[in-house]
Amino acid sequence: MALSEGLQGEGPIVWAHPSVQYLQLISIDMMLSDGEVYRVLSQSDDGSGYYGLYLERLVAMEAPSCPESGSIYRTRMLNELPIGAVTIVVRESDGPSAVLRIEAIVDGSKVTLLSGEVYERDEGNFFVAERDESILVQVDGVRPTSNLWG
Repeated sequence: MALSEGLQGEGPIVWAHPSVQYLQLISIDMMLSDGEVYRVLSQSDDGSGYYGLYLERLVAMEAPSCPESGSIYRTRMLNELPIGAVTIVVRESDGPSAVLRIEAIVDGSKVTLLSGEVYERDEGNFFVAERDESILVQVDGVRPTSNLWG
């Protein structure tokens, strides 16, 4: 998901900005070594005030699709994320089932997933709101970079 549709809807879509140290995603699909497929999501607010990361089991991995021209959404491979055996540590939760931040240690790299969202201020600056409906991702404390991202 883009950080911005462009300043006040004008100009190019903003996929990355130096002040934002996260990738902003709607979901992450992953395939385990046994072939099982899961999707990581962040709960949308349904009025209850509940936010949190959760897993959904999928029947099969969905192929990346071509984005519509001008869309703030893309489906793509996250080639910049490490692959390997994963150890998950819950770093922040809100109650017994609301996971707000996890760290996944993958092949020696720390991947942080946070329930949150990036918002644009009027002057073209951005801020991160935690406990929101997107998934914010960092690898080793910085936003993953890729020529595929934008």
